[in-house]
Amino acid sequence: MTLAFLIILCLVSTIMFHLYWKGIQERKRLTKQIFELTKRNKETLAQKTKFLATASHDLQQPHQALGLFLASIDTEHLDSETKDIMTKAIGAHTATSKLLNQLLDISRLDTAEKPALQQLALHELVYNIGMKFMPIAASYGVELRIRQRESYVQTDAIMLERMLTNILINAFKHTKKANVLLSIRKRNIHGEAHWQIEIYDTGIGIPEDKQQLIFQEFSKLSRPSTLPIGLGLGLAIVKRLSKILEHPVGVRSRFGRGSCFFITLKAAPSPQPTTQEPVMDSVIRQRLKVAVINDNLMLRDSLETLLVSWGCQAKTFNSSSSALEIIHSKPWHPDAIIIDGTLESHTA
Repeated sequence: MTLAFLIILCLVSTIMFHLYWKGIQERKRLTKQIFELTKRNKETLAQKTKFLATASHDLQQPHQALGLFLASIDTEHLDSETKDIMTKAIGAHTATSKLLNQLLDISRLDTAEKPALQQLALHELVYNIGMKFMPIAASYGVELRIRQRESYVQTDAIMLERMLTNILINAFKHTKKANVLLSIRKRNIHGEAHWQIEIYDTGIGIPEDKQQLIFQEFSKLSRPSTLPIGLGLGLAIVKRLSKILEHPVGVRSRFGRGSCFFITLKAAPSPQPTTQEPVMDSVIRQRLKVAVINDNLMLRDSLETLLVSWGCQAKTFNSSSSALEIIHSKPWHPDAIIIDGTLESHTA
């Protein structure tokens, strides 16, 4: 009886050891297979990224040349039918430029672009972006409102502005004749203070099962036929930037009611107020020679009055040619020039 029991025990032990050893070998095989697949995927992604960057760059050169050729055509002497064709061609060129720029943005982000982090007054950035986008919102028939509060964060201002720009444009496109709110709210997440930038719109909303798809490349929900064409890369760029900056991005939406896109940033301490005395520069101002070039008499006079009140030596001109004539003929050389950027070239 004892001998039979020992034989059975040996058989069971042998079987168990065999199964255990087989399991180890199977796990090794699967681990190796996963490693090879991961390596292959990384290589494929790197090749795709390189191809995308190269193709986008190479396409831009003839595309820019095409834009220059279109711009050089004098449309004043064309008949109405040809003018209409030219207008459509220029519109198509502009749309293609936007698509190529989006492709280049994606390829640059895939090369692990590093952020330049700095302490930033978030409320000032949000306000400035909002004010810049007021006329753009109006062109879409959208009322843009801004609501911010004093807040400071560590971020890359250029990357964060790109994120907000893409989200705002997306909101304008899907919020015809409605409202968009750009705001900052304070959040407490796991006991830590955060600031959340929120972009609310009263647009068409996003179905719940599609809310995560919108952040994927080349993903577009059904859109009105009046909207311009696109690759669906705007929110994909936002998602990639959020990973680079470590600023989580998300969306809350009710289909048919509107959406709220939000970016979450860790709060930074407020900067300490400086006690440094202001630098008195009246002596410098008295020595500063300023040339004011503007074809509007009222603006010229008001700028001259302000500069003189500051102690500057100011001279005004109604054109760049008259300013150059005086500067060349007399021993008076300005230290600074204030010129109207839209000034038309004409002689005095």
